[in-house]
Amino acid sequence: MKNKAVLLMAAMTLITGCSSKTVPQSSPVTGEMPSAKERSTSAEVSTRDKSKEIVLTMACMTEPWDNMKQWINEFNAEDNGVRIEIKSFGSINDDDGIPHGFTDEELTQIDFQVTQELLNSDDIDLVGPFSFGNGAKFEIFKRKGGFVDLYKLMENDPEVNTDTLNKHILELCESDGKLYSIPTHYWAKTLMGKSEYVGTKQNWTIDEFTDRWEAMPEGSTVNGSVNAENIYYDVLRANTPSFVDYAECQVHFDDPDFRKMLEFCNTFPSNSGQKGEYNYNGESMVHVEYVNSYQAGLISDMDYNTFENSSARLRDGRYTLVGFPSSDGSGAFLCGTGDIAIRSNISEEKQQAAWEFIRGFYTEEFQTDNYAFCEEFPNPESGETIVQYTFEEGFPINNAARRNIAKNFIDEKYKSNVTDITVQGNEVTQLNELKLEQADCDFIDDYIDSIDRWEYSETDSSLFWIVEEEVLNYLSGGQDIDSTISMIQDRASIWLSEQA
Repeated sequence: MKNKAVLLMAAMTLITGCSSKTVPQSSPVTGEMPSAKERSTSAEVSTRDKSKEIVLTMACMTEPWDNMKQWINEFNAEDNGVRIEIKSFGSINDDDGIPHGFTDEELTQIDFQVTQELLNSDDIDLVGPFSFGNGAKFEIFKRKGGFVDLYKLMENDPEVNTDTLNKHILELCESDGKLYSIPTHYWAKTLMGKSEYVGTKQNWTIDEFTDRWEAMPEGSTVNGSVNAENIYYDVLRANTPSFVDYAECQVHFDDPDFRKMLEFCNTFPSNSGQKGEYNYNGESMVHVEYVNSYQAGLISDMDYNTFENSSARLRDGRYTLVGFPSSDGSGAFLCGTGDIAIRSNISEEKQQAAWEFIRGFYTEEFQTDNYAFCEEFPNPESGETIVQYTFEEGFPINNAARRNIAKNFIDEKYKSNVTDITVQGNEVTQLNELKLEQADCDFIDDYIDSIDRWEYSETDSSLFWIVEEEVLNYLSGGQDIDSTISMIQDRASIWLSEQA
């Protein structure tokens, strides 16, 4: 049997990062920013007096990323009666201008400062996950009624409303029927495996997961590993947000599902509490898959013995998106990014002005034009021009923009001219290369629509560390399962109550 591992075709392109992925980028054709005037709201949307300037302040953990700053400058330059100002609470640069990371203590301090501003002053008008050191704070404020219901602002908007945006995503982001923020882009997080090993059901229970593992051929792996810590990271840690309820400010790590999956991880040898190396030469039962582009409709199957690569259509059934195992088989998550919320304690005039700013990120034109960015640079060996595309992470929430992007992929408008691909230093031989079809895009859309769980992907890193510390202690033999579950539940409960 050939030893193979599955790679997503999109892995051969460059994907943008997480925090700043829903900001304007240059046009793939002209390299110019779309005009803020072209994005501004029509007369039908607002009747406010535009002769009187309104200043709106947006909270940011650090200075805004370059593309967002460029968009704000353009918006302000249009002299449309609204000006956006930024209030930063931290800096990623030291005194010499050299970038650095934040310590946990620094992130906590930033969160404290932003929280105090929101609770005790009216100086902040716009807030997003990027406003906090850890985005869990944003979710808590959202559920405490701190923001405007955007459904009200959409009612008279001819371009950005419940008909033009993905209704399924909007409904998953609701809280008690209200919508406090809108992701600009979304994607699915799931597990995927060969159907011969995982079956053809898109979702599975924990018992089905463990039964399938027992039937795997000798030498198989879970996402390239047989190490307890790695399997925890890839299967259970990735599913951590499902045990956190920000709406009720509760955690549920004492859920039988968490215990059962943790006990499964413990059936593998420990690496003394450390993440071990991966080995993709064995048959992998499942791996974590991010369905964040229509390119996910085509699967690249790499033989790591020969470095021969072949393609398959996800809809053909050779592979199955099985989701994360749970007792109810609820499966995968949808995640999103790009949220900006409007404070509820500001005047209606300010709320409308704030909507005029943020709505521009959700129009068909903006989301289509800013999905792909083309870079051209000379090949130092041949001298030919290399064409390479980078993409937004995820699908645009504007329905028309999403259809436009699917068509662009089908028509190969985003095609790069990079043909020589190496993996682990070995040149890859492409045995066949399939062309994306509309049916592949439809399959992805149907899969997205079938997922009814929304993961708040900005889960606080402090919570991850609490869980991880106790889990790694358990996997390395430092404590039993009962003590582990009890410690995680108690510590996480205290932490979440402190955030609220």
